[in-house]
Amino acid sequence: MSYEYTWLKGRPGKPLVTLTIIAINVIIYVFTSYQNFLAQISQDWIDMLSYVPALIQTPLQWYRILTSMFIHADIFHIFFNMWFLYFFGSTVERRIGHLKYLALYLASGLLAIVFHTSFIPVMGSVNLVIPALGASGAISGILGAYLLLFPQRRLSGCYFIFLIPVCFTMSAAWFLILWFATQVIYGYLKFGGVAFFAHAGGFIGGLALIYPLAKRPLTTEHELHHPIFIEWHTGRGLDKTAKLILAILLLAVIVGAAYATVIAPTMSGVYFYTITAINENTKNVVTDQAVYALGGDYIAPSQSDPRIVFNRLLWAGLLVNVMGHPQNVIIPLKYLNNNLLVPDYAVRISLDVDGLAMYDSNNVLRSFNGTIITNVINVIPMVFNVRVVVGEKVTYRCEIIGEDIAGSIGPNVIFPFAAAATLTSIAALYVVMYKDREVAEEETLFFIPAHL
Repeated sequence: MSYEYTWLKGRPGKPLVTLTIIAINVIIYVFTSYQNFLAQISQDWIDMLSYVPALIQTPLQWYRILTSMFIHADIFHIFFNMWFLYFFGSTVERRIGHLKYLALYLASGLLAIVFHTSFIPVMGSVNLVIPALGASGAISGILGAYLLLFPQRRLSGCYFIFLIPVCFTMSAAWFLILWFATQVIYGYLKFGGVAFFAHAGGFIGGLALIYPLAKRPLTTEHELHHPIFIEWHTGRGLDKTAKLILAILLLAVIVGAAYATVIAPTMSGVYFYTITAINENTKNVVTDQAVYALGGDYIAPSQSDPRIVFNRLLWAGLLVNVMGHPQNVIIPLKYLNNNLLVPDYAVRISLDVDGLAMYDSNNVLRSFNGTIITNVINVIPMVFNVRVVVGEKVTYRCEIIGEDIAGSIGPNVIFPFAAAATLTSIAALYVVMYKDREVAEEETLFFIPAHL
């Protein structure tokens, strides 16, 4: 439960920005998951709207930086994100105002992207092609701001262990420092499935940004009258132990970001494909991008025809040089399979590939120009599953150009991003150590519950 010290100020204003952000996220989630009966987002929307670091060098893909902040993987992902946003965001918004709060939210989300990209040399280059999505990074910035604004605020919560509730009460400072510690530790342990350094980056952004957004001069003036009643207050700002722990965690992030600046130029093995497909039935010409990494991770194109072309080459194993063709020379590439198994759907299709191709020294496809004849697959949502129908054959004339972008994305993207992450972390460390008392609220020992 959150508490506000209101006294004579009356009922606090509505957290309009927080409520609006929640509404936008919920609407987008419904729109992107209705095909899966709201249980989880459709894969097509993930491919289209998520943030993929390998695509950052293409300006046409920059929209993903924003859209990735408003899509969620499943119903639990959005529920807990919106719960944390409302709980902590409402209070922060009332403290700093609507416009500053919106700026804090969006800037924290952007910094989460910066940190996530920066730490790819630490987490492994395969993360260049793993989609990132969710409002967690931006919400983490709100948590960082809350820590410095209300460090002494008491928070109560419960966890369920084998259906047994385990409840606790602690200060906001310690609750959020412990949460931040798990993000940093899990990030370095390379736990999969969660962008922990995006969370850490958003949190650090909140620590650094809340100072210019909420700073106010310290005063030592006291009223001259002698009141009958004594009002008891807690101290303002962080205690020494909390500062020490937070400083150690921030230094750990600074070391990782600095390490990334050294490793970034040596990265390799992530291929960016530009695929142009001409559908002979419709005569449509569509160009889109895809990403493939050594080891098998990939991001398929979001447009239908290039997606079909890419998937067929992937399923047939033609993205790698399994046939032992000569490297770095153009060779004829022919493949015919009338019984090709489609992963995930357990159906079989026909595939006929005929063209000219080139494989590089990593035995990865660098170019292809030719035709692909294959069945179209129609996926029809049902009540509890999907129905897969193998459609008619379609001929595609296609051109595929691939480039190992890890060598260029390292110095051109990861290096400056890591430098920005380092500077942001240093700024956050400075605010935590020397400026926390200029933004922290002075809490009394007794509070009046707020009307949320």
